[in-house]
This record gives sequence, structure tokens and C-alpha cells, in this order.
Amino acid sequence: MLFASIFLSLDSREVLTLDLYHNVTFAKTSKPLQPLDLYLYITQPSAMMWGYLCDPCDRHAFAVFWSLPILLWSIWLIYISFLFFSDFPPGESLLHVKPDTLHEAIALSLNFWFVLPALVPKLAPVLHPALEGLFNLTVAWGLLFWGFLIDRRNQRFPTLPFLMGTALLTNVFYLPWLALRRSNPSFHPDSALTPLERLTESRLLPIALTVVLVASLGWAAVARPEFGNFSDRWQALMELVLSDRLAYSFVIDLGVFWIFQSWLVTDDMQRRNWQDASALWVARLLPFIGLVIYLLRRPRMAKGAGRGRVNAE
Repeated sequence: MLFASIFLSLDSREVLTLDLYHNVTFAKTSKPLQPLDLYLYITQPSAMMWGYLCDPCDRHAFAVFWSLPILLWSIWLIYISFLFFSDFPPGESLLHVKPDTLHEAIALSLNFWFVLPALVPKLAPVLHPALEGLFNLTVAWGLLFWGFLIDRRNQRFPTLPFLMGTALLTNVFYLPWLALRRSNPSFHPDSALTPLERLTESRLLPIALTVVLVASLGWAAVARPEFGNFSDRWQALMELVLSDRLAYSFVIDLGVFWIFQSWLVTDDMQRRNWQDASALWVARLLPFIGLVIYLLRRPRMAKGAGRGRVNAE
């Protein structure tokens, strides 16, 4: 099992580090700890591609061994316990859910991507447009991770159920997927890309989901004039987040997606023999758009070959 090993020391000594391929190596370190190091170690399974971003020998470490899967399962348990069964967030927990909450969830699903309100507005449930925009933005972000479908090759568990679950129930499925998957920087050499893999490798996916992002923001800002101007809508959204469990959970989901959205990027870069520090940092730091930019910039995988075979475009 992969361990990120981090030692706290006040002077120069050997520390255990992880290289690009998760191999354990020893290096000397003498520089003081940087505040960003903890975030990098936690949020990146391959030690943040130290090989070209920075020198492992120049990094101090922290004094704890941990397993990344254990860390992810722990975060998942906290997430599930807090959002579904705890009384700390606003609104009722799953144990005391009311019919109104179920009706709200069904109404949001019926208005998925604004198709029903746009085509048959008289049949569409009427909800606050800011809540609908928040819901559709969350779904779109979950679908962005389909851009890493190729990661399913050489895995112990099927990836498709987790990808479909991430689009429907967000981090209920996304965090377990990250915990169960193995580091997978290679592309299976004995078969061509499937039609679904070709679709997720194309630029169409991030472009379409960016359109959904813009539509969600626009819908939240101007749809259904009876809900007032932008200021009224923003205030109403804040009140919803502080009183409604669904709205509150969408905000939490967006935050978790942002923290872990670049988790799969380092393996994906290695599959393509592509090193681009700026693309990696953009994917780490910019919510949603950073991952869109990465998926648009990365070299496309060749349709039939092993690791390192990418299209020149």
C-alpha cells in the first residue's frame, strides 16, 4: 500500500519521499518547511510530480505515516456522516427527511440542465433559479471527471459505476473511486480506444460542460424575472444555503470537487508523456475552469497504442 511518508525535523536528515511513479526513495533535506507542502502531499497521489516542479531534496516533510486510501476513506466517512446523518448542517438529516425535501430533489432532477423549463415551461416545477443553477453546476463538475475515463484500464474495479455515481450523487461516489483506484500512469497497449473513450478524449466534453457552466450562471442570474434582480437572487441563495440541506450540500460538494479535482491529472500526464507545470497548477488551483483548460490543452491519446503514444495535436 502506498504511504506518503513525512517527517518533521529541525535539522538536515534523511526523509522518505515519493517520486513521479510512487517509488520510495531517500533524499537529504535541509530547507525549512513550506506552508504549501501539506496541501500538496494530501491532495496529490504522486507527490505532485516533484521531478519537474521542484526538487524532493529541497523539501522538508512531516512526522506522520499515512496511507492515501485510508485518508480518502476517512474524508468520505466524515462527508457522509456530516451531510447525511448529522444535525449540524442546516435542514433535516436523512434520518428525518421531510416530503418537501424529497419534492425539491425530484423537481431539481426534472429541471436537469433546464431542458424542461426551456421546452415545456408550463410543466416544469418552479424553483428558485439560483438553486437550479447551483444544482446544474454541481452535476456538470461531476461530469468533467469523465475526461479521465481512460484511467479505468488496468484497474481492479470497474470505473463506469463510479463515474455515473459521481454525476448523480457527487462525492458519495467520487471519493471512493479515488480511494479504490490504483496509480495508473500507463495506457493498456493491446486494444484501441472504445467509442466512449474517444468521446471523453475529445474536446467536445469540456466545451459542452463549459456551456452548461455558463448556462447555469446565466439561469441563476436572469431566469424567471419574478425572483427579482441579481442582488435579490444572491441574498436568496445565501438564505437557501443556510437553511436548506440540499443547497448546503451542493456548496460542500463544489468545495470537495475543487480540492480533489487534480487528483487524476499527474497519472494522466504520464500516460501522454506530457509535462507541463503550468497546466498542472491551473488544474489544481482554478475551480472547474482549471480542469476544463487542462482537458483542452492535453495531447489527445492515440487511438490504439501503449504508453507514450499521443496524437500530435
